[in-house]
Amino acid sequence: MDFSVTAAQRKLRRTIIEFAQAELNDDVQSRDQAQDFPRDLWLKCGERRLQGLPVPEEFGGLALDPLSSAMALEAFGYGCHDSGLTFAVCAHLVASVMPVWKFGNQDQRKRYLPGMCDGTMIACNAITEPEAGSDVFAMSARADRCEGGYVVSGTKRYISNAPVADLLIVFALTDESKRFHGGVTAFLIERDAAGLTVSPKFDKMGLRTVLMGEVVLQDVLVPDAAVLGEVGAGGKIFTHS
Repeated sequence: MDFSVTAAQRKLRRTIIEFAQAELNDDVQSRDQAQDFPRDLWLKCGERRLQGLPVPEEFGGLALDPLSSAMALEAFGYGCHDSGLTFAVCAHLVASVMPVWKFGNQDQRKRYLPGMCDGTMIACNAITEPEAGSDVFAMSARADRCEGGYVVSGTKRYISNAPVADLLIVFALTDESKRFHGGVTAFLIERDAAGLTVSPKFDKMGLRTVLMGEVVLQDVLVPDAAVLGEVGAGGKIFTHS
């Protein structure tokens, strides 16, 4: 692989730094003190497709190669003084946008990626649990088979972007005997699903403009069409993201 930097990549880096410095750095301290998520600035980032850097243009992204995407995120972090906002964007992109792009079917990609890339839809990755943490081998959330789909129950905690998320990627056990090795499945669950509740934002010491919360699922009915990738592929999806 050729790692030399092209003129286009230098221009991309310079453009993003200038954008961040000019548009994203007002009232950073007051936002941090108030623990306010800056949705208006999130949408400005979406206008630049920072939430969809490597995603193909047909799904609303910029179709950047891996090196250009990495340079763009580095420039974003360099120019933006709000580390919470940069964390929120990166968590959304790496842990939510990428799994939908890489593992979703065409219907899922067409339904979710355009909004995820332009910022009009916020997503979160819900795998961490109160007792297990991010140890997927100790996961307790369950997805029990029913006619036409699954019934998902469990609690996820410390989920970045959850209090403002429109879409949640939720990991749950579909085969307890296999657990992480083929027994975990990822589901795309929208915020208004019956039985799904999200807590208010947690009080934090740092990165206060990226909101974190708890997700509780009580017998949430999820159709087969909401399975991300294949049944049992949740471990692979989690490892990738």
